[in-house]
This record gives sequence, structure tokens and C-alpha cells, in this order.
Amino acid sequence: MARKLALKRLTASDLTVFRWHFINRPAGNQKAINLDSHVLVGKLYPELGKTELIPAPRYKVDLKLSGPGFCLPQTIVRKILKQQKNWRLNGEFIVGPIDDADRYNALAPDDFALFDFQGDQVPEAIHILFVSAAHPQDEVLHGELERRFSGGSMRILEESVIQEVVEHSGLNALHPLSEWADGELLEGAALGSGDAVVAINDRRRGGGLSPEDFLVARKRAEAVGSSGEYMLNDWLLEKVRRGEIVAAEWTASINAIAPFDFEIVPSVGSTSRRIDAKSTSGAFSNPVHLSRAELREAVLGGLPYDIYRIYRLDERGAEMRIAKDVGPSLEETYSRINSIPLGVTVDSISIDPLILPFAEAAVFLGNPGFDDPDLFD
Repeated sequence: MARKLALKRLTASDLTVFRWHFINRPAGNQKAINLDSHVLVGKLYPELGKTELIPAPRYKVDLKLSGPGFCLPQTIVRKILKQQKNWRLNGEFIVGPIDDADRYNALAPDDFALFDFQGDQVPEAIHILFVSAAHPQDEVLHGELERRFSGGSMRILEESVIQEVVEHSGLNALHPLSEWADGELLEGAALGSGDAVVAINDRRRGGGLSPEDFLVARKRAEAVGSSGEYMLNDWLLEKVRRGEIVAAEWTASINAIAPFDFEIVPSVGSTSRRIDAKSTSGAFSNPVHLSRAELREAVLGGLPYDIYRIYRLDERGAEMRIAKDVGPSLEETYSRINSIPLGVTVDSISIDPLILPFAEAAVFLGNPGFDDPDLFD
């Protein structure tokens, strides 16, 4: 699914989570960062709201801290817990690493913390990026965030907004927020796109991607793919219920290595059609990734092979456009990859959607598990 991102304007009491601030700039005995319940529970993790019968619920999280500036991330373990009515990021005091002990001292009230929460039902890990007005490497970025988010405490942050902030602030590629804007590239890399891997290495000046971040990206890409199939299955079953098609089978739910995801019968006596669902949390124009087996099925399978492009997928649902019978459009591609030298095999390809016969009309796929369509507005 879409990344769980949030932005918080830090208060003096939030800063007491850092040992230096607690001692030198006392602002109460909180020793924690407040997490707005409207955001954490109301929007990101509704399951946390079902813990009324659990006294003092708490969840251990792996915490990755980046910033201020270009500094290397620090990794620690802390916990999220509920104290009375408030949710907080709590635990031991946070101190800077041995070689950068003063790292967090320059943070001040009204500086920013950007959160990337990981975990489906409850938080399991959090990456927090601190942006300080006093840090020269954050100055322009802080100004751009201030311009966009002048009021409020904590809010949901769309990934597209991060991309806009990075572009409008002219952010240095070495700044950790630049990596947060690589969501679509990370999705592509996780799906095996060579172009995405090259682009990430170029943008990060050879810094690449840590094994941990790659695993997170792959997990997100898999979740997007699964969610797209679930939404499409519900949509197809509704069409069967209404009599708009005769039958629909979710083949991939039975055979995980099938070269297509669904098979439908459009009308009585008609030829079956096979469907490959290609999902992305990004734009329609993102490359479509096909395995060699899928390509072969599209060209030689003997039945019409349709690609359902599911894009801009998030908790609310997704948009979808359909390319019917893509086999003829892919015949030359299949022929060429079968004419490469003996001993060399192409396992997958990436396709620009514009070369496939996609209909202009888009369909909205609602997510049946999402109860409030206005929740993220």
C-alpha cells in the first residue's frame, strides 16, 4: 500500500526526548515525542484504537533517525505507548552517536520531524528525519516546509508532496529527504527494473540502497501488487453479480506462478480472456513489468491476454485502465528476446505503457476495507 508518511512540527516538550534538551532546555518531564491520535490512530493505524481493554498498550519499534543535515542515520530501539489519552514515542533518552554527540542539540521548537511508519496493522519501525532551521544544510528545506505547513502540529504527508518539496527547494542529492522522494524508483527497483537501479545509484551518487531499505521497498511493492489484485477481484465479482460478465476466477490466488492473474468469461458462449493485473502506487506512466512467462502467455497462450493497469493505489482505492489483447503488440519483443545468443536468457522486461493499446477511459476501484473515503483528504 501507500507509504505511511506524516509531518510533525516539534514542540519544546517533544524535544525533551533528547537528553541534552531535557537537561539544558527543560520543558516538563515528558521525555517523549507526542504522536497526534487523529493521525496515528485515526488515519494510519486504526487497529490501535481497538486496544481499550489493554492497559497501557505499547509497541516496540526499530527507530532510524536521520538529520539534521546530511549526517548518517542512527538506529536505536524505542517504543510507542499510550499514556492516558496520548500516544507517545517513548523509552530511554535519545543521545547522539559517539562520533556526533551534539547532533540533536540545534533542534528547536517549530523545527520539523518527518515520519515514515512501517508495519501494516501496528507500527513496527519508524524512520524519522529531523529538519532544523539552524542547520545550514536544512535552511532552504526548512523554509519550504514552513511555507507549506505554517500551522498545526501533526499531519499526513503525501509522497507526491515530498517530491514537490525536494524539487522546489533545489535540495542537494546528498540530503536524506532526496531518498524519500525516490518512492516510484524504489518500487521499480524492487520489481527488477534495471533503469530504476541505475537512476537510484545516479541520484544517490553511488550510495545505492541498504539491504534493509531494499527489503522494505520490496515488501511495499508486494503489498501494492496484492492490494491491486484484491481490489480487481472484488470489482470482477461485482460485475459477475450484476450479470455484466459470466464468470471470473482469481487464478493467482490458487497458483502463485501462473503467467496471468485472472480468467474471465465475458458472455455466454464467448472465448475466455486472461488478465494480468499490474499495480503501482505511482502514475499510470510508470513502466509495466512483465516476466518472460507472462510475455510468452500473452503472445502464444491462445486466448486474448489483457493487462489491467492499476495505478495511484492507496488506502482509498486506485484508478485502472485496460489494454485488451496485448499479444499482437508484444510479438516483435518476444521474437527478439528469443533471438539473443545461446546461453543468454531474458527473465523479465519493462514496458512503457504508451506502446500498449490502453483505453483512455479510467475506472475507479474502491477499496472495500476502507470505510471513510474522506479520511485522507
